[in-house]
Amino acid sequence: MVLELAMCSKTSTAISFYMNKITFRSAFFFILFSLLLFQSCKKEEDEVHPEVQTLELTALSPSRAMLRGKVVNKGKYNITDYGFMYGFTPDLSEYNGLKLSLGKDAPAGDFSKEVTELNNMYNNYYYDRTLYARAYLTNERGTVFGQVASVMLPSPNVQSIVPASGRAGDRITINGQFFASSPGEVNVKFANISARVVEVSSSKIVVEVPVGITDNYYSYSYNYNQIPVVITMGNQNLNVTSSFRLIPTVRDFAPKSGPIGTTLTISGDNLPNSYYNYYQTLRVYLGDVEASVSSYNSSGSFQVVVPSTISTKTFAISVLINGVTTVLPGEYTVTAPTISSISPASGLPGSTFSLFGSNFPYYYSYYYNNDLNVKIGDIPAAVQSVSTGQISVMVPQDMPAGNYKVTLTVGPNTVEAPQQYKVTSPSVTGFSPSSGGVGKEVTINGTFLPGAYYDVYFGTVATNAYSVSAGSLKATVPAGISAGKVKITVQHGSQKIAADDDFTVLAPSIVSFSPSTGVAGTAVTINVAGFTPSTYYYYTTVKFGTTETPVISVGENTIRAMVPSGVTGSMKISVTHNGQTIISEDNFTVTN
Repeated sequence: MVLELAMCSKTSTAISFYMNKITFRSAFFFILFSLLLFQSCKKEEDEVHPEVQTLELTALSPSRAMLRGKVVNKGKYNITDYGFMYGFTPDLSEYNGLKLSLGKDAPAGDFSKEVTELNNMYNNYYYDRTLYARAYLTNERGTVFGQVASVMLPSPNVQSIVPASGRAGDRITINGQFFASSPGEVNVKFANISARVVEVSSSKIVVEVPVGITDNYYSYSYNYNQIPVVITMGNQNLNVTSSFRLIPTVRDFAPKSGPIGTTLTISGDNLPNSYYNYYQTLRVYLGDVEASVSSYNSSGSFQVVVPSTISTKTFAISVLINGVTTVLPGEYTVTAPTISSISPASGLPGSTFSLFGSNFPYYYSYYYNNDLNVKIGDIPAAVQSVSTGQISVMVPQDMPAGNYKVTLTVGPNTVEAPQQYKVTSPSVTGFSPSSGGVGKEVTINGTFLPGAYYDVYFGTVATNAYSVSAGSLKATVPAGISAGKVKITVQHGSQKIAADDDFTVLAPSIVSFSPSTGVAGTAVTINVAGFTPSTYYYYTTVKFGTTETPVISVGENTIRAMVPSGVTGSMKISVTHNGQTIISEDNFTVTN
C-alpha cells in the first residue's frame, strides 16, 4: 500500500514535472507568437495605400458643373497633388482628360470644386453633353483614382424674345431655360454682331441691340431689316428668331452748310449699306424736296447730294425708314455762289464766255436743271459746262448788240457778276476777189466766230462757209448761179449781213484755142474765162464734136486736151466744167 502510495507519489511528481515543463514551453511559444504577430500587424499598418473616391457630379449649367470627391486614406507617403480628371470621354487617366488640380494639401474627407467654361473645351458644334470625371490622389510613389462618374449637362431652350424689334441700345429680353447665372456663359449675336449681355438668369437673358450691324449678312440681305438672333452656350447655338426687326437709327448729318451739289453724309446706327436693300423703304427729304441717295458706306452711313431744285436757303433734313420719320438736329444752310469775273467780257451772239468764282455746283450734270440759270440781261443763256470754279455760257444767237448785266441763279440764290458783258454785232466789211466763176474761192472779211460754219448767199444761192479766224471766212461761188452781179450775204443766227459791194459771177467761155487743126493725139490749148482750176480733172470734160477726149490739165485760163482718134473733119470743141457746158464759136479741123 505504501509502496503503491510511494510509487503513486513518484509518478505524480514526475507528471507534475513534465506538466510544468510543458506549461513553461507553451508560455514561451505563446509569447514568441504574440511578438511575431505584433510585428506583422505593425508592418501591415505601415504599408496601407492611399485611397480616394469620386462621390458625385452635379450639372450647374451647360458650361458649369460641381465635382465632389473624398479622401478615404492619405497613406504613408507625402501627398503631392489631388483633384479631378474630367472630359467628355469616359477613358480618363493620368494622361487622358483635363486635370483640375487642387494642390498638395489634401484634407481627409470630402472635397469639391466647380469646373467652368466647359463650352471652350472642344470647338465642336455637336459635342457630347455627357461630362465624365474621377477624383485622383498623387503621392511620391504614384497616383490612385476614384471611380469614373458622369452627368448629363443640361440643354438650354428658347421660348420667346420681347420685344421683337428694336434700335441700337434697346434692351431685349430672351425668355427660356438657360441654366446660366453670369454673362460670361452666354454669347448673343444680332446678325453678325455680338450684343452686350446685361443680365443672365436661369429663365431669361437681357441684352442690348448692338451697333455696327450691316446688311451683308445673308438673312439681312434678303429680308431687308429682318435679322437673325442666335445664342451660343456651351458650344450650342440656339436660334432665337430669324425675323427680329432691326430699326436703323439716324443721328446726324455733315456738313451743315455748303453750295448746291454738296454731298451730305447721314450717319447713325445700323444703317443700310446697300441701295438694293432699302430703295423702297428709305427716303431722304431736304426740306420738302426728296433727295436721291447717291452712295452707301460699309461703315453704316449714306450720302445724298443737295440738288439745285432746293428753293429755300435753309432747311431741315428728315429721313424716312420703314415708315418712321426722323428729323435730324440742326438745319442745312445753302451757301450762295460768288462771281469774281467774266472772261472774255465781250463777244458775238453764239460765242461763249466763262463766269469765274466760287461755290458753284460740284457736279457737271447739275447744269441741265432749270434751277441753274444764267441770264444775259433778261434773256436766258445756255450753260455749256460747270466745274468747281468756272461756268461756261453761250450767248444766244439772236442776242442784240449791247451791254448787259449777267446773273447766275443756283437753287435759292441769285447773284450778279461784277461787270457787264458786251454783245457785239457780226459784220461784213469786204471780200476778194470781186469776181469769179463757179467754184471760185472768195475770202469774206468782217467779224465772225472763229472756227464756225456759216451760210453764205451769192444772190439767192446758198453755200457753206468756214471762218478761219475771227476776221475772215472762206466761201466758194456755188453751182447753179447765173452770171452777173450779186450780193454776198452772211447769215449769223437769224441775222443776215450783206456786203456793200456787188460780186460779179463770171460765165465760163472759150476765148480761143490753138492750134486750130491737127491729127489725132495733138495737144490743143483751149483759152477760157470764168473757169476755176481744179486738180480733180474729172470735174472737167472736153469733147471734139461728140467724142470725149482725155484732159491733160486745167488752169484758171487754159485747158489742155488731146485730139481724139477716130474723128475727122471740122467740129466744135465743147467743155463741161462744174456742171456748165460751153461750146467754141470756131471749128477745129482734124486732119489725117
